[in-house]
Amino acid sequence: MSRVEALLREILERVTPTPAERERVSSAVERVVKALERAAQELRADVRVEVEGSFAKDTWLSGDVDVDVFLLFDPSVPVEELRLKGLQIARRAAELLGVSWRERYASHPYLTLELGVCDVDAVPAYRVPSPAHIKSPVDRTPFHTAYVEGKLDANPSLRGEVRLLKRFAKGVGVYGAEVKVEGFSGYLLELLAIHYGSFLSTLKAAAKWKPYRTVIDPEGHYGDPREALKRFREPLVVVDPVDPKRNVASPVSLDSLGKFVAAARAFLRRPCPEFFYPTPQPLPPLEELLRQRAVVAVKLRAPPLPEDVLWGQAKRALRALAHGLERFGFTVFDRAAWAGEGELVLLFELEALELPPLEKHYGPPVYSDHDERFISKYAGGGCVAGPYVEGDKWVVIRPRRIRRADEALAKLVATYNIGEDLTLSARTGFEVYAGESVLGAAASAEYKRFLGEWLIRRPPWLLSSGN
Repeated sequence: MSRVEALLREILERVTPTPAERERVSSAVERVVKALERAAQELRADVRVEVEGSFAKDTWLSGDVDVDVFLLFDPSVPVEELRLKGLQIARRAAELLGVSWRERYASHPYLTLELGVCDVDAVPAYRVPSPAHIKSPVDRTPFHTAYVEGKLDANPSLRGEVRLLKRFAKGVGVYGAEVKVEGFSGYLLELLAIHYGSFLSTLKAAAKWKPYRTVIDPEGHYGDPREALKRFREPLVVVDPVDPKRNVASPVSLDSLGKFVAAARAFLRRPCPEFFYPTPQPLPPLEELLRQRAVVAVKLRAPPLPEDVLWGQAKRALRALAHGLERFGFTVFDRAAWAGEGELVLLFELEALELPPLEKHYGPPVYSDHDERFISKYAGGGCVAGPYVEGDKWVVIRPRRIRRADEALAKLVATYNIGEDLTLSARTGFEVYAGESVLGAAASAEYKRFLGEWLIRRPPWLLSSGN
C-alpha cells in the first residue's frame, strides 16, 4: 500500500459515520419527519415531507451532520401562504418534539430544529414536476438529491471519495457556498467526485484548472465548452446536470478557486493529514505582530441579520473602505472581517499607518474648460509648489488634509454608504483602532485567533507539507 493510499484510508475511517452514529442520527431524523407530518395534518396543509441533502445521499461526515427536511407544497399555493404555513408546521413540530429552534432565511424563511444529536432544517419548497418549473432556487434540491443518489447507488464506493473531497475542502478552508466563504458547496463536491471518479482524480484535474477557462459539464448539455463560457462568467463553470441554465460553481470566488487549486497541487506533491485536519498554528505574541505591521480596524455593532446578508454587507463595506483609504493615499495590502458576539470588526493592513506630509495632486488637462477653476483655487495658496504643467495636466504639491490611517478610516465610516444596515449601525456609533490597539477591538478569544491567523496568512498545510 502506498503512502497516499494509507493516508486516505486513515482519513476515510475518520470521516465515515459509525453504525452507532448512523443509528442515533437516523432515529432523530425519523422523529422529525413524523412530527412534521403530524403538524401538517393538524394544520390541514397538503405537504409532502422529504429528507434531502447529504444525509439522504449518505455523503455526510462523521461528527458533522446537518439534515435538510423539505416541506413540499403544491405549486398552486401562493408563496406567502407557503412561507407562513412552512413556519407554522415547523414550529408545531418543534413543540411536539420538545426542542428549541431558530429562524433563518434562504429562498424562504425556515426553522432549524435543535435536537442535540443534530440540527434539522425544515425548509419549505414547491414540489414541481421538473427543474424547468421551479418557482424558487430551493425547488431544485429534490432533483439534486435524486441525481446524486442514482449515481452513487450505481457506484457505492464513490461515497467514500465524496467524503474525502468534502473533508479536504473543509481542511483547506473553501467548503461552503455561503457568502462568508464563497466556496464549494456539498453538491458541487459530490458532482466533482462523480464526474472524475475519485478523490485523487479530482485533485489531479483541479491542479490544471484555469480560472474563466474551465468548464465541467457532467451531462454534456453544451456541445462546445465555449457556449458555456459565454453564458456563465464565473471563475469556474460546473453545469448543473438537472438544469443546464445553472452554474453550480457560481458561488466559488476566484480566491476560493485559487486556494483549492494550490492545495490540490501541494497535496499531490506531498500528501499529509493537515490538508484534512489542519493543526492550529502556534502564533507569536499578537502585540509583537501588530507592532511590526500597519493595521487599522473599525468595530461596529453587528445588526441582527441573516448570515448571508450580514456577510454580503461586510464584504461590500471592506471593498468600499479599502477604496476610500486608497483615495486618501494609503496602500492597502489586505482586508478581512470578523463577526461574533454581536460585533463586526473590519480589518485593513496598510503599507504605513501615517502618510508623508505632502501629496502630489493632479488637476484637469491643460485643454479642459475646468483649468481656470483649478488654477484660481491654488494660485493664491493652499499648495507648496505649483500650479505647474506636467505632460498635459495641471499639477500641485499640497499638504495632505489627513495623514493618519485611523483618522481617514473614521471619516470614511462616518460618511460612506457601507451597506444599508451597516451604515445605520455606524450612525449609532463605532470605534476605530490602529496599531497594537487592534488587539482590543474584540475581547473574544476567537477574534484573537482569527487576527493572528490573518496576520500570518500562511495555510497550515503549506507548513506541514513542506511545499
